[in-house]
Amino acid sequence: MPDTVLEYVGLNINRISSSIKAKKPNYNSAKSFDNSALYKVYKKIPVESIDILVSDTDRTTDIKERFQTSVTIDTYIKENKEKITALAESTTIKKIQELEKFQEELTNQMPYFVKFDKNYLWQIYYSKEDDRYFMLYPAKEGETEALFYLIKQKLSKENKEIYVPICQESCSEEILSESKLHDIENYIWIFTGVWPQIYESTFNNEKGIYITGQIKVERDFTTRYRVELKDSEQADKYYTLLKALFIITTETKNIYEFTPQINSKGELILLYDNKQVESNNIKNFITTETAKQQNLKYEYKRMATESENKLEKIKEIIDKQIEVYSNQEKQIATFMSCKKSFFKKMRFFFTNNKKFSLNNRMILAKIQEEVEKTERMDEKEKITETDVSDIPFNMFTISDLISTAAETKKISDRLKSLKADIKALQLKERNMERKIANAQVYLDEIEKHKKSLLEFWKYTNKDNENALNEGRVEEQEEKKQASFNIQEDLNNFAIETDEIQRKKLSKDECDALFIAKYLLPGINSVITRSDTYMLDEEYDELKKDFQNNDSIFGNITDDYRKLKTLNNKKHRESRKNVYSVLRFNEFTSLDDFKERMRELGNLVNEAYQKLTAKYEMTLYYSKRNKGYIIGDINPYKLIKDEDVKKIYKMQTKNDTHVVFFTNSAFYDNNNKTLPLGMDESTEFITKVGENKKISDVDINLLIEKDLYNVEVKKIKIIEEGKRN
Repeated sequence: MPDTVLEYVGLNINRISSSIKAKKPNYNSAKSFDNSALYKVYKKIPVESIDILVSDTDRTTDIKERFQTSVTIDTYIKENKEKITALAESTTIKKIQELEKFQEELTNQMPYFVKFDKNYLWQIYYSKEDDRYFMLYPAKEGETEALFYLIKQKLSKENKEIYVPICQESCSEEILSESKLHDIENYIWIFTGVWPQIYESTFNNEKGIYITGQIKVERDFTTRYRVELKDSEQADKYYTLLKALFIITTETKNIYEFTPQINSKGELILLYDNKQVESNNIKNFITTETAKQQNLKYEYKRMATESENKLEKIKEIIDKQIEVYSNQEKQIATFMSCKKSFFKKMRFFFTNNKKFSLNNRMILAKIQEEVEKTERMDEKEKITETDVSDIPFNMFTISDLISTAAETKKISDRLKSLKADIKALQLKERNMERKIANAQVYLDEIEKHKKSLLEFWKYTNKDNENALNEGRVEEQEEKKQASFNIQEDLNNFAIETDEIQRKKLSKDECDALFIAKYLLPGINSVITRSDTYMLDEEYDELKKDFQNNDSIFGNITDDYRKLKTLNNKKHRESRKNVYSVLRFNEFTSLDDFKERMRELGNLVNEAYQKLTAKYEMTLYYSKRNKGYIIGDINPYKLIKDEDVKKIYKMQTKNDTHVVFFTNSAFYDNNNKTLPLGMDESTEFITKVGENKKISDVDINLLIEKDLYNVEVKKIKIIEEGKRN
C-alpha cells in the first residue's frame, strides 16, 4: 500500500508523464462569477478529453482572473514542486478512494435528482473555441481530492469516463430553448411556491432535461419530484401545458387554482377539482370550464335580480317597522307626559288606545307575512349543474374561458355585495322587530292598569323605568391555543413540554411512560382487561432476553458519574433500564410481572389525566385501538416504516389529553443535570378509540432510498376528531 498521495496516484514530480501534459485552451467567460449552486449541466465525459489547469487562487476569485493566472498542470509541477507536494498532503488516499468508488457507481446509473454532494470539487469548464474540457483548479482551495483523482485517472491511461457538472455551461437548447426553460421555472414557482431546479444531463450518450423541486401536499407533507423530458416533442407539450395553465391562473386572477401533486412515477402533475389536467385533455378542460362559467354567469344574474328584489322588499318592511315603532314611541311619550298632571292622567285614561294597539298588531302581522316571503326567496338561490356532454370538443379557447370567467366574477362580486347588504338589512329588521315587541309589552302593561281609575292612578304614581332597552347577551370569548409549526417551534415546544411534565408528573409516572414506550400492548392489556395473552408473550420475551444478556447491574449499568451528551448538551444522568423499572430478574414470576404491569398501567392513566395539549397542533399515528396509541408529531418518521400505508391525524384542542415522550421519560434526573427537550423521541401517547372520521385523501410521496433509487409511496391520510 502506498504511503503518500503522490505514490498512490502515481505522480513523479521529477519526471512528468506526457499523459498529464496539457495545452491551455481559449476560453471566453460570459459571466464574471461562478456559483456552484447554479450548476445546470452535467455530463459523462472521457478523462482524456480533460486538460488540467491550476491557478493560485480560490474558488471565490473572479473566473476571468482565475483563468488568466492559470497554468497547465505540467508547468505548475515544474515550477512549484513544493506547492504540489503541499496540495497532495492536504488530502488523503481514503478521500481519493471514496471519489473512485463514487465514480464507479456512476458507471451505469446517474443520480436520480442529477445533482450530488460536493459537486463544486470538480471545477470543470468547456471551451467552445477548442471543443475541449478543462479543470480550472484553484490551488488555494482546501479540498484537493478531485485534482489528484483526475491526475490518477489520466496517468492510468484507462480512458475512463466521469460524470461531473460543467461550470458556467448553459443548456444546449437541443430539447428546449433557454428562454422556455426559464419560463417553466416561473410557471412552476407560481403553482408550487418553490423555485424548481432545471438540469441538462448527458449520461451514456443520452441527453435529457430534468426538472426537480419540492411541493407541499395536503398541508402536512412535502415531497420532491422529478420531471424528465427526453425529446423536443415531449418538452414542447409540457411547456405548452404549463403556459396554458399559467395564463388561466393569472389572467382569471386565481379563479382557477391548480393543485400540485406527484403521480405514481414521482412526476409533478397539476390537479383541478381533484382531476389531473394534462396535454391530452387541456382542450376538453377549457371547453368544459368555459361552459360552466357561462352557466354560472346566467345563474348569478338570476340570483342577483332576485337579491335586488329581496333587498327592496326588506327596505319596505323596515320602513313599515319604523312607522309602527314611531307611533309606539309617541304613545309612550304621551303616557310619560300625562304623569305630570291630574288632568292629563284623566285624559289618557279615557282615551281608547286598544284600537291603536289592534291596528299595530294587524300591521305587524302583515309585516311578518312579508318577512316569511323574503326568507322563502332564499330557497330559490340554487345553482343548477351544467350539462357539458353535448358541447363540441373544440368549441372554446383560453381567451373565451378568461373573458367568460371575468364576466362571471364581476356578476359574482355584485351578488356578494347584494347579499352583504341583505344581511345588514335583515339584522336591522330583526332589531326593529325586537324594539317593536319590547315597546308593545310596555304599552300592554299600561292597558292592563286601565281597568279602573284608582288602579291607573296608583300605576301612574309609580316610578316605572321598565324597559325599552333590549337585554344584552355577553359573549364569552373562547381562549385560543397557540399554533404549532414543527419546523419553527419544535425546540421551544420540546423544552416547554418537558418542563411542564417534570413539574406535573412523579418519577414513578415517568417510569411508567418509559415502559409504555416499549411494552404498550401489555399496558393496554391491563388497562382494557383484554388480550391477556400479550402479557404472557411479553413475559416470555423479557425472560429470554434477560437470560441472554444476564444484566446484573440493573439501573446502574449506565454510569451516572460519566459525562454524557444529549443533542450537544452535557449531563450526568442514567438512561432508564426496562428490567430495573419492571423490577424484573431471574426470579420474577409471571404473576409478579402482571402485578407490576397493573401498577404501571394505573400510573400511565394518572399521567394521562394530568396533562392536556398546550398548543394547537396535529398529532399523527398509524394505528388505532381501544387503549393507548403511540404516535409522532413528525409524520415523516411514520412514513419510513415500509408497512405503513395509512396515517391518521387529529387536531388537538384545549381538552385533548396527550403525554409526550420527553427526555424525562427516558432518563432519571437524580443529579438534576438532564437537559430539557425531546432529544430522544418526538413521539406521544394518547387515546383515540372514540374518535370519528372526518375525511380521508390519498397522496403520493416520493421516498429516497439512496442517491440513485426512489420509491413513490401511496399513503391514505385519514383526519379524525372527537365525537360530540
